[in-house]
Amino acid sequence: MFDLTGKVALVTGSARGIGLAATSALANSGAKVIAADLDADTLFKEIESLDTESGSVIGLELDVTSSKDWSFAISEIEKEYNRLDVLVNNAGFMHCGHFLETSLDDFRRSMNVNFESVVIGMQTAVPLMTKTSNDSKDGGSIINICSIYGQVAGDFSAAYCASKGAVRLLTKAAALDLARGGTNIRVNTVHPGAVNTDLARSFQSRMVENGVLAEEEAASEMVVASTPLARWGEVDDISGVITFLASGASKFMTGSEVTVDGGLTIV
Repeated sequence: MFDLTGKVALVTGSARGIGLAATSALANSGAKVIAADLDADTLFKEIESLDTESGSVIGLELDVTSSKDWSFAISEIEKEYNRLDVLVNNAGFMHCGHFLETSLDDFRRSMNVNFESVVIGMQTAVPLMTKTSNDSKDGGSIINICSIYGQVAGDFSAAYCASKGAVRLLTKAAALDLARGGTNIRVNTVHPGAVNTDLARSFQSRMVENGVLAEEEAASEMVVASTPLARWGEVDDISGVITFLASGASKFMTGSEVTVDGGLTIV
């Protein structure tokens, strides 16, 4: 769909779901992709089965909350490729719990995994990306995977909403600073709605366990009924948008929010 030949991309949370789909899509558009995840066993198993036609994929174990891990990852990418064009901050998790029953530790963990990891990742990657972007007509692209729950509130999702809301505004602030600083690096967010992933399904299961939803089948039907396009999203619905933002087709976009939710937030 978009030509990423010659570009190098790092995708976090690549062992499954949107991250794995993004890894495949970027590689199939010609990029050399470093797929990173804390769950190394699943990661290496999954990327071995990917059918990448024009690009390539290598796996890397990465704890996105660790500055040391990030520094190692970027240094290895610099040694191997001497460039980094695209960073996709996708790793994250969803805490389920009523606001009054969500502990401060739960909030802190959500912020640590979903928000602070994005701060660390961008700050660590930008020096190499800046060196790359100076020699690229398309510039560099940072894509932070956010959520519609960074735009609107969700039941039993206070910690998740807070962390994703922080990512949303961090992205805009970083986009401004990097643009004003002449780095030629764009920073944008993607806001998925209800996407058919293990993450979404496990959150749905916890909602049933908490008595918020009667049963998972009914919950799925409710999602479809409230979505104008009348279906769950699939991972390729998101990976296509990520590929667009990684490509030169989006070279005049920065600080933008791309909502991919089947119309859920417009009604």
